[in-house]
Amino acid sequence: MTLSGFHKWSGILVAIIVAIACVCTPANAKASTTKKSDKETTEQTSKKKTSTKKSTKKSDKKEKAKKTSTKEKSAKKIKISEDDPKAFTKALLYDKEGVEYEIVESKKKKAKSTKKQESLQETIAETPSQEQEATPKDSTDSKEPVNELPSEETESSKTEKSSPQETTNSEPVEIGEFFDFSTILPPITHEALIGSPYGIRSHRLHRGVDVNVIKDEPVVAAYPGVVTMSRYNKGGYGNYILIKHPNGLQTLYAHLSKRLLKVGDEVFPGDIVGLAGNSGRSSSAHLHFEIRYGEVNIDPTSVIDFPHWSLKDGVEKFSMKKATVAHRKLQTKLKSQNYYIVKRGDSQGDVANWFNISIESLCRINKLKPGAPLKEGQKLYGSKL
Repeated sequence: MTLSGFHKWSGILVAIIVAIACVCTPANAKASTTKKSDKETTEQTSKKKTSTKKSTKKSDKKEKAKKTSTKEKSAKKIKISEDDPKAFTKALLYDKEGVEYEIVESKKKKAKSTKKQESLQETIAETPSQEQEATPKDSTDSKEPVNELPSEETESSKTEKSSPQETTNSEPVEIGEFFDFSTILPPITHEALIGSPYGIRSHRLHRGVDVNVIKDEPVVAAYPGVVTMSRYNKGGYGNYILIKHPNGLQTLYAHLSKRLLKVGDEVFPGDIVGLAGNSGRSSSAHLHFEIRYGEVNIDPTSVIDFPHWSLKDGVEKFSMKKATVAHRKLQTKLKSQNYYIVKRGDSQGDVANWFNISIESLCRINKLKPGAPLKEGQKLYGSKL
């Protein structure tokens, strides 16, 4: 074979090899791309499955948490005993916070009820049946007829005997002589001590009692009525509310941190008047509580036993004559202590400090202009008589 022929055949072989290589490479590329796409799809599906599993697990956890929270809430239902002196206060505060509570009957009441039931069962067991009572033992020997009605004489004699007792018990009580305090509700819902009593204090009349309280605890209305005053007094009462009651009484609640009623609001016993505080002329948190009947101031401690949060004996027939006499005696005593003779150089602030009142109150009581100079020998009063 010549060299030219060899070159021809070698060129043909090279061309065939190149053609075969070109034909085979796209197939391999396609296979590789398909393999890559399959891998990507499998990875995506696996990721989706894991994400769905995670989401389902999260939702299950949330549902379990909700169930446990609801169970805990139902389980954490707070029980308040009737014997607890602060039961009413706790109930009011739990209502505000949205906490579930349950008032449990006291153990003493349960014991009494069980004793009563046992005694009733014993009496029922001892008493004979109606049939035994209706049938006499010996009908022949009984001299008096069974169905005979009582005579008119016996009825009249019974009424005559019982009439004096009825008249004594049903004597009409005059409104001006006695007053019924048996339905009054103490303004504080738990046991509380008196910080400052009713009477003459710092050469002036302290018209109510100062009850030691916790700041922002609820103060409740003592009687049903209508709010006649709801305002702020800077130099004295601070935030105070005055309620007029249908029985002629007026009750005042002062030094409140917040007033929850306005003028004209109708109030029922136990309604929250406001929150106890330290507003006005006050050194610490306390409630100033007054009871008025017309112009007569009544000492609240003569009606309510504040340390024990209960009513005193005889309040259902409280003598208004005694209350007015005590009020007048206090007024005559106050006349000898309730004035100040102005000395040279005295200012309104000096006299107000002597009476332990504000300058505003001193000017209001004595009809003075704020900041006006005082005359030597001038007679000033610390409270209205």
